[in-house]
Amino acid sequence: MNFKKLKYVVAVDRAGSVSAAAKRLNISQSAVTKAVADIENDLGFAVFDRRAHGVSTTSAGRDFVDRAARILSDVDRLGSDMREGRRTRDLLLRIAVAPASLEGLMNRSVESLLVEWPDIRLHMRGGPLETGIMLLRQGDIDVLVGPKSALETEPGFVCSELPPMRPFLYGRHRHPLQGTTRLSPQDIAAYPIIVPDIQGPLVTPLLNVLEFLGGNPLGRLNVIETYTIAARVVERSDAVGVVLGNFAESRGFKRRFSILDFDMGGALPMAVAWQKSQRIGRALTRFLDRLYEFPPTG
Repeated sequence: MNFKKLKYVVAVDRAGSVSAAAKRLNISQSAVTKAVADIENDLGFAVFDRRAHGVSTTSAGRDFVDRAARILSDVDRLGSDMREGRRTRDLLLRIAVAPASLEGLMNRSVESLLVEWPDIRLHMRGGPLETGIMLLRQGDIDVLVGPKSALETEPGFVCSELPPMRPFLYGRHRHPLQGTTRLSPQDIAAYPIIVPDIQGPLVTPLLNVLEFLGGNPLGRLNVIETYTIAARVVERSDAVGVVLGNFAESRGFKRRFSILDFDMGGALPMAVAWQKSQRIGRALTRFLDRLYEFPPTG
């Protein structure tokens, strides 16, 4: 018993005759007659009483037709819900940025995306690099922006390169280290250090600062993912922090902070990644276009 035959039987009941049902369905009368006969053979009872000018539903047939109509309605609603769900999902994009301090550098790409395509819904979060990679592996996010060195080693990811960003060490104005050239690891290690991610490549240059102190060097770091919080601590203390990209050249940053002359290594290659098995929908395509146009360099 298939849905097409159920549909024909319900149509006969509503039209009042086989010929009228066939006309509404735009099929042959013989196809409807056969479908009704097949259903009645499967059920073991007559669904319709045949009359000279049409049909009427039997008592047993009435229960069957009503239930068949509900099933067909549920199937139609299920298909509609699935299509709407797919449409909604195609317009939803879940983004993670690692480390979280990069979120502020996504302003131009995100603004351009949502202004140009207001039907897109964006869920954006920042966090540690390892967390972002885990979320992308599990399918809990659609795309991850972060350091290329970590993303390109994941076998299940497609990794697309973005412009590199240079990391800087910074402190408040009139910090004791301000104005000192070629700061040494010993100079930096005398002060609290704030990093956005304990696993990412930003930590590597600072491990050299802390190793000579002995013990676990990672235990000497403050890990604060959110740039806003880290910046407030740096502004009100002698702590030093890490800032990425051209953000260090912005007027707002320069009003509050000074770049310290410490070698944080070369520019940090960046990338955007998504799962190889992932369907590339409209929201992701449009986001990638905006990200390539306005990469997170400040």
